Amino acid sequence: MRLFSWKGVFATAVGLFLSAAVFAQSEDTVIVRTLDESRVVATAKPSSTLQTTLVQAVDHSDIERLGMHELFEAVRSFAGVNIRDYGGIGGIKTVSIRSLGSQHTAVSYDGLAISNVQSGQVDLSRFSLDNIEQVSLSIGQSDNIFQTARLFASAGALEIKTVRPQFDDAPVNIAMKMRFASFGTYNPYLMYQQRLGRKWAMSINGDWLTSKGEYPFVQQNGSATTTLIRKNGDVNNVRGDVNLYGDFGRKGTLTLKGNYYYSERGLPGSVVLYNEDARERLWDRNAFAQARYEVSLGEKWALQSSLKYSYAWNRYMDFNEKYAGGQVEDLYTQHEYYGSVATRYQLSEKIHFTLAEDLFLNTLDSSIPECPFPSRWTSLTALAGQYKDARLTLTGSLLGTMTSEKVKTGTAAPSRQRLSPALSLSYKIFSDRNIRVRVSYKNVYRIPTFNDLYYNRVGNVNLKPERASQYNLGVTWSGQAVVIDYANISVDGYYNRVKDKIVAIPTLFIWKMMNMGEVAIAGTDINLSATKRFGSDMELILSGNYSYQYAVNVSDPESKTYKHQIPYTPRHSGNVNLSWINRWVNVGYLLTMVGDRYALPQNIEANRIDGYAEHTFSFNRTFEFWGIDLRLQAEVINLTDCMYDVIQYYPMPGRNYRLTIQIKF
Repeated sequence: MRLFSWKGVFATAVGLFLSAAVFAQSEDTVIVRTLDESRVVATAKPSSTLQTTLVQAVDHSDIERLGMHELFEAVRSFAGVNIRDYGGIGGIKTVSIRSLGSQHTAVSYDGLAISNVQSGQVDLSRFSLDNIEQVSLSIGQSDNIFQTARLFASAGALEIKTVRPQFDDAPVNIAMKMRFASFGTYNPYLMYQQRLGRKWAMSINGDWLTSKGEYPFVQQNGSATTTLIRKNGDVNNVRGDVNLYGDFGRKGTLTLKGNYYYSERGLPGSVVLYNEDARERLWDRNAFAQARYEVSLGEKWALQSSLKYSYAWNRYMDFNEKYAGGQVEDLYTQHEYYGSVATRYQLSEKIHFTLAEDLFLNTLDSSIPECPFPSRWTSLTALAGQYKDARLTLTGSLLGTMTSEKVKTGTAAPSRQRLSPALSLSYKIFSDRNIRVRVSYKNVYRIPTFNDLYYNRVGNVNLKPERASQYNLGVTWSGQAVVIDYANISVDGYYNRVKDKIVAIPTLFIWKMMNMGEVAIAGTDINLSATKRFGSDMELILSGNYSYQYAVNVSDPESKTYKHQIPYTPRHSGNVNLSWINRWVNVGYLLTMVGDRYALPQNIEANRIDGYAEHTFSFNRTFEFWGIDLRLQAEVINLTDCMYDVIQYYPMPGRNYRLTIQIKF
């Protein structure tokens, strides 16, 4: 029996859009809210209705009221997103937007991209939300053109902004948090902020996560049902940031950041026919140091420059009698040296241009046999311009990509050069109503990863880069309705085409990476949010989205998988978030819905993964006394104890609980 009807969800969303549009006001609205005389200062969220492309965001207040803890919990609330989750507390989690693949999604941390040239994927489980001010996702080229060239180079960007210190009377801020959760999970967190004179401030924050990771799940084998315990899912993580902020007035601002992440975890593996034997282990050590300087050079010019060094070390071990000596060990080490300079010129109040140049070097060392020890120089140059007035926003950019590779042994991949354009606009149709139409196009050029090119006996140095074209047409509205204080709605239809798709193809003896794929992707994203106030101390906030994705393989008309939905891409998915803010206990509700998917390219019953709906409730209350804020939060995750897989044979946890105690002073 299905738990929900997608036709009903779609009809409801469209009905809300049409009914709300009738009551559109004459001007774009900015709402300032004051509850119980408390003042909230935070980074402004980007408008979801004024942008020329789809941009979605959650800020620190959204994170707290909805009971989110890990980064992937925030990301999966966005429309057009697929999260691959291998299960458990420490399961690897990657994000793909509009079925383009995780390698096409950039992840930036305080303005600079996080790289993994080995696989092209960033594990979202590296990040918690304890020190995050805002998480935003832009699909296509965002309207923020004053940024590094690297953020022009992907189909979309997930941008993470951390909390900056803000001081009132006291020169020190301290926050301590302790989180208890099911399956033997403990997660303490500490944040310390210090004002250092008039120009400088510093902050240190870090947390430790440990969990046994053993949770029950149901194994179905025909008519037989067995309850088993997920094993080898233990986790031991340490994460931390050190930040130094300098504000020199007209001479600009300087931000220095150091980040460290260490993880040791078991890999539970897949569960097939009661085979629970999993003895794989994975260690990760990641660190980076970055410096970012921004300054205005008069009324028309501005400059920002960045330097970054990144280090990533991975150790994989598998204990199994099939190996000589009973075990196998693989080591990987990555280094990146990165620099970026960007300048902005304001021709007039409505027109400005930017030019950004990024240069970086990536290297990979490995203990696997026949490793060629590759290195890659990359140059990215982005030229962009924007016109913006009360009714029209027009943004265009051109990205130049150049790469050169070397190897110590074997044959290196050839050098690459490419120009990639992007163009988008948003137009307010009526001067007296907040209805806007937006159109965008972006061309994306993805260089093969080191694994694609050089992985032992599988890599192919002759691979061509993937080329993706993105088209988007949308309509947005924001304003007030009869009983709604403020609402915004957007409906976007899109079409993506990926050529020279890199896929693994079985050859005579082994698998081989080849350019044999072509994918056509069409879909719709609908976003809705609304706010209703009841007096001065009560508020109801609703947000939701629905995504339809038709992502099919169009590589070969003679293939058995021609026009079949690509693996792990649901046709239907959606989220509903509801918060009730009041003087007693704030309540949050999250509903995540994902339709049926297929684990393999052929869409047959044996490969089908059932859809699911996950319900989460959170309750929180903040107490103030003696200059101290005490916050208590409790969460019930997967309330209905739904048994489901995100990745086939990797069962997710059923009903579980979290309790958080936080003290600020």
